[in-house]
Amino acid sequence: MKKILIVASAATLLFAISCKKNETVVTTDGKDTLSVVETTETTTLANDEAKDKVDKAQADLDAAVKNGDKKAEATARQALADANLAWENTKTAVNNAAQDVKQGVDNTVDKAKVATENAKQDMKETAKDTKEAINKAGQDAKDATKKATEDTKEAYNNTLDKLKAK
Repeated sequence: MKKILIVASAATLLFAISCKKNETVVTTDGKDTLSVVETTETTTLANDEAKDKVDKAQADLDAAVKNGDKKAEATARQALADANLAWENTKTAVNNAAQDVKQGVDNTVDKAKVATENAKQDMKETAKDTKEAINKAGQDAKDATKKATEDTKEAYNNTLDKLKAK
């Protein structure tokens, strides 16, 4: 459970900081694998920065309309359209990144569940093997004791027979 929380925290932190999309697979004990997905887009702006650009472009457009400058108004409209597009792209990238992180965490959880189930099965098989080994050892000890008792009894009878013959 600690591994899952660490991986989820690391993925979230990497999402907030990094600037590219990578998938890293970590293998432990030769069986268990954990997948860490680091996701962000290199061409997107931070959501707040994109929103600030939209607000600034809208303020520039309002000022150009108020002043009646058609050329500045056209330029401001284009800047507003570009800022809105950048903001939408940023929101889309953030949502995609969040989905990638969620998927990475879900994959990690699924793999951890499978690894746990495999470990549980291995423990059951080991317990069964141990029980069989203990039972076999017990039976072997019982057989050895029985044989030793029979050998001792036979030796005793032989000794009695030799003493009677004298």
